[in-house]
Amino acid sequence: MEYDSVFQKACLIQLSTSVWTPTKMLDHSVMEKIGKNSDWLRGRKFLINPELLGPLNTTTHQARNLVQKHSLPFPITGIYLIPKDHLSYVDSRLEEYQKAFMEKAAAFETEYDQARNEAKLALGSLFNEGDYPLHISSKFKFNWRFLTIDLPGKSTILSPEIYEKEKQKFTDMMDEARDLASFTLINELREIIDGLVERLNGSAKSMKSSMFNKLHEFIDALGTKNLFNDSLVKEFADEAKEALKGISPYGLSYNDSMKKVVKESMNALKESIDTAIEDLPRRKIRLAA
Repeated sequence: MEYDSVFQKACLIQLSTSVWTPTKMLDHSVMEKIGKNSDWLRGRKFLINPELLGPLNTTTHQARNLVQKHSLPFPITGIYLIPKDHLSYVDSRLEEYQKAFMEKAAAFETEYDQARNEAKLALGSLFNEGDYPLHISSKFKFNWRFLTIDLPGKSTILSPEIYEKEKQKFTDMMDEARDLASFTLINELREIIDGLVERLNGSAKSMKSSMFNKLHEFIDALGTKNLFNDSLVKEFADEAKEALKGISPYGLSYNDSMKKVVKESMNALKESIDTAIEDLPRRKIRLAA
């Protein structure tokens, strides 16, 4: 497959965030003397009440979920392949998250001295002033950047031998990116179909409009997210769309024969997707946590 066209439709995004981790490991000898854990001592000691950093961690999780929702995984840790049609939206939303993050970091900074004093009372002899950053603001980071890469070009800088090696490295990386994308899209569809099948196997009251929304959203997004033109995921999505054509949750709730037909179609599709997942080159797949 020629990969040059992929970067005409997408680029890479790297989101970098950090939040101060307010814990520190305790020596085994210290734990033996303590005898048992407490709210502040659990093999590690809490330097402050960790709940104070909850709002910051929530914002970073929301930002990462945003990037993952609109991107595909890429075989470089912390980097995602994002369709260019999603760039403006994701960029503007990240600006909102960044603003919220920095506001929360500033709010925490005003509470920092008080939180440290609370820790001093709770930790007693285990309190160590050196565990606490002098400039706490340096422990918080939220930024992102968009990147592009391309197949190494032939030039006088690279010898023919080095050029061929670099070309192969690029191709191998993009092969893995294609496999990651295929697995991610098919697995996402599988989760949606699993939800539909579960609903169809339930009572009539379990039929809701929301059961179709995720599938329609997936199909709509596939036009931009299917960067490698994976025919299999498109085939599955088309099959699901056709099975639900003209069908409404209300109709399924009160038409047993219609429900039976849709149920059989979805079960068959689920089996096909499960088989496809098993046949994918899992050896290459290293999804980030």
